[in-house]
Amino acid sequence: MRQRDGRDGHRHRRWARAGSVTAALTMLLAAGATGLPAELPLGATAAAAADIGSVGITSDRYPDDKQWYDGVGEYGTFTLDAASPDAVGYQYELTGEGRETVTPSVPGGPVTFRFMPERAGVYHLSVRAYDSEGSIVGTGASWFLVASGRAPKAAWRLDDPEGSERAQGSGSAPSATAGLGVTFGRPGHGWNTGTAAALDGTSGAYLDAGGSALDTRKAFAVGAWVYLPDRPSRSMTVVSQDGTDGPGLALGYDDEAGAWAFRASPAGSRPLSWAVAGGAAPRQSWIHLLGVYDAEAGSLRLYVNGRLVKEDVQRGRTVADSAGGLQIGREGSGSGHTGHLRGTVADVRAYDRVVPSPEADELGTVKPHQVAYWPLESAADDVAPDMDPKRPDEPAGAGLSLRGGASIYTTPDPGCDPGTDPDCVVDPDADALRGNGHLALNGTSAFGDREAGLLAPEDSFSLTARARLSPLDTGEDQTVLSLSGHSAQAAVVRYSASTHRWELAVTSRDDSGATVSTARDAAGLPSTEGQGDHLALAYDATTREVRLYVNGQLAGGQTLWANSWDLSTTRLDVGRSATDSDGGDHFSGAVDEVRVFQGALNEVNASMLSLLESGASLSEPGDSTSGLTPRGSGT
Repeated sequence: MRQRDGRDGHRHRRWARAGSVTAALTMLLAAGATGLPAELPLGATAAAAADIGSVGITSDRYPDDKQWYDGVGEYGTFTLDAASPDAVGYQYELTGEGRETVTPSVPGGPVTFRFMPERAGVYHLSVRAYDSEGSIVGTGASWFLVASGRAPKAAWRLDDPEGSERAQGSGSAPSATAGLGVTFGRPGHGWNTGTAAALDGTSGAYLDAGGSALDTRKAFAVGAWVYLPDRPSRSMTVVSQDGTDGPGLALGYDDEAGAWAFRASPAGSRPLSWAVAGGAAPRQSWIHLLGVYDAEAGSLRLYVNGRLVKEDVQRGRTVADSAGGLQIGREGSGSGHTGHLRGTVADVRAYDRVVPSPEADELGTVKPHQVAYWPLESAADDVAPDMDPKRPDEPAGAGLSLRGGASIYTTPDPGCDPGTDPDCVVDPDADALRGNGHLALNGTSAFGDREAGLLAPEDSFSLTARARLSPLDTGEDQTVLSLSGHSAQAAVVRYSASTHRWELAVTSRDDSGATVSTARDAAGLPSTEGQGDHLALAYDATTREVRLYVNGQLAGGQTLWANSWDLSTTRLDVGRSATDSDGGDHFSGAVDEVRVFQGALNEVNASMLSLLESGASLSEPGDSTSGLTPRGSGT
């Protein structure tokens, strides 16, 4: 029991993290150290302000009183009321938003508008009223303080001990009774919880909360992490809430759409007749799903791994009241329950508010985890070691085998110290790309390779390296990195001789006749001097998008990948493209700092990696700065 309390405490500290910031700001405001500028009209000078009337601003939820109010995902009403009877319209501007115009029903009358903050912080509202000739007749301003959104109304971490018969809830959530097809204590996704609940897909694969968690007539959101051991062949439900004739809401996989889906029952319609869907369902990959109903906008939204995959175009709809029990792993129907899940679930959350896009991104973004790193500083018996930056003296995994004349070039010792000896001259062209060494490749036979087994079968991944072409152009394509199969390459990063650009190429399957898709860097020519170029290939398995970053920038290098590979069977080749029977497109020049990640890098990650020195790595959980986060294994 003590262990559970500790984890729950950690969870509450995470949800309250922004609260420490808001508390500090509150103290500053209370002390009078606001630093807030004086109220000025939009487009007016301070001198002109004396000749302009005022506009009163009041709010039911976000008053200007130096107090913090919930918060993110909550709509508030603002009323604007000009002192001038000639006011026929108001133009207002909010922090982080564009200018908007509202019109009162009668000249000089008040007008209201609704606003939902998407981020916590200090907001400024500036208003000006104008008359029928367009002249400003009043101005006003208000500061209001928005706290983080409320914690989930109900949540189930599903990290209960193996052998448990119930999943303990938090918030207002009751414990959920587990069916016979549920096994606790399975490996979790590794960044929010230690273990998870595995459901076997039978009629006993469910957890029943016994009561409703959400009032579906109002704004709500429901989310969970899910891991599928196999590609789904039927519809399966991750979270639902029972209604009268079926579920009022359901979040899961829709076999007809071939994608994840969030479904709801509009008032007066048949069950689940309103749905949004999108995002692929790769096997053996942790996926975060979040469905959001915005009652004010009358819209459904679905986020997969933090990304809005589709926004429903049908607006102004309301969801029917579904006051039945919340279900994990199944959904109700007129004749019982269906859609039993075969997979692993963790961290189910139900919110009685909107979860906006920035928060959805924070909740669901799967951050990459470095699974292999070859700094290429040295080699023993023609094997360059895979190094863990946290334990630089210990090899972390299988080394990169150097073949065909590949070797490690090291920067020559100048025999003097340029830091203390002004006459000590170091040839910059003799330096290794990063650190004191790099992989030297001859363009005809040399390459490095690492056996299969680094990647999950269908999960997101990234490959990175620094490369410098030889000034001698061979007139042939030259491969820097390749994931090689039996008959084709799954993914290749190379120099294209025909376009003189870095490019990526991906194939649909392990077959010599597979479809090939390419994308290339349009920004500039590859470097043949200095530290070369940093190259990063990133594949997102849920969107099926693959990108090429050059020196941390995405410059047109992206395409969709119709991927049917089992990536766990691919070998990593450095300096050539190869199959079981042949190898070619050898690289001529230098390659350094080769890394493999589970998960897709974004532009921020790629930019940071391009700046790292040899031996450094983006931060892991528990470091003083959080950067990349590990991927767990599922069941």
